[in-house]
Amino acid sequence: MRHRTDEAYVLATQELGEADAIVTLLAEHTGLVRGVAPSARKSRKRFGGTLEPLTRVRATWNEKPGRELHRIEDLELVRSYAPMQAEPARQAACAVLAEIFRAVAREDQPEPQGFRLLGAVLDALEGGLDPFAAVRYAEYWTLRLHGVLSDPSACADCGAPLDDTGWASPVSGVLCPDCLKSRSVGARRLQPADRAFLRAAAGSPPAAMQAHAAAARPGGALETLLRGGVEAFVERTLRTYRHLLERSARQAAEP
Repeated sequence: MRHRTDEAYVLATQELGEADAIVTLLAEHTGLVRGVAPSARKSRKRFGGTLEPLTRVRATWNEKPGRELHRIEDLELVRSYAPMQAEPARQAACAVLAEIFRAVAREDQPEPQGFRLLGAVLDALEGGLDPFAAVRYAEYWTLRLHGVLSDPSACADCGAPLDDTGWASPVSGVLCPDCLKSRSVGARRLQPADRAFLRAAAGSPPAAMQAHAAAARPGGALETLLRGGVEAFVERTLRTYRHLLERSARQAAEP
């Protein structure tokens, strides 16, 4: 048996039996961790509020060779993001973030950059960043960190610089008009606001992205490039995007 301790974000919990819970964590130096938290649903004393989505914890668990699920011994609260999730659109954005990181992280593969990215985006979202801008920023850097998205200021195929041109493809990245001819399926032309978002995301922290919130809204070329790129990378549709769209639309319609 191997005893492990690491800081982590809670990505998901699932009921197991009458009292236990399966907990999925994104750990800074360990990657994806899945384990059973014994009696988590019966004893508030042991795990308290640490099982809430995207809570930052100091996790302690035991690993046994050959077992898919570890045993979670302790989750010590470091930071809670529960208060901001009382707002439906922010809660839905948090669900999207959790699903993205759950889909791309791997067990026993350290994720220090992804861990810091998630923390920075959560801090910005809590500070008032538009939910779609937060999600688009996380998508952008998830693709960059995993080597899926090349520098969008140059064509992903031929490397030609892209000043006022560029087409967004969910599979190929950003293409020049010439390279687009052979890869036109699903591509959208990037508008000036889209290119401004990409430039800002490349060199700014997420808290600075509020000025580009309009470009991050659904239905545009950035969604094609970034959400489409993430879903192509993980080879499946992420279900939580639908909830973000629905809750944002409902919130915008409220008087």
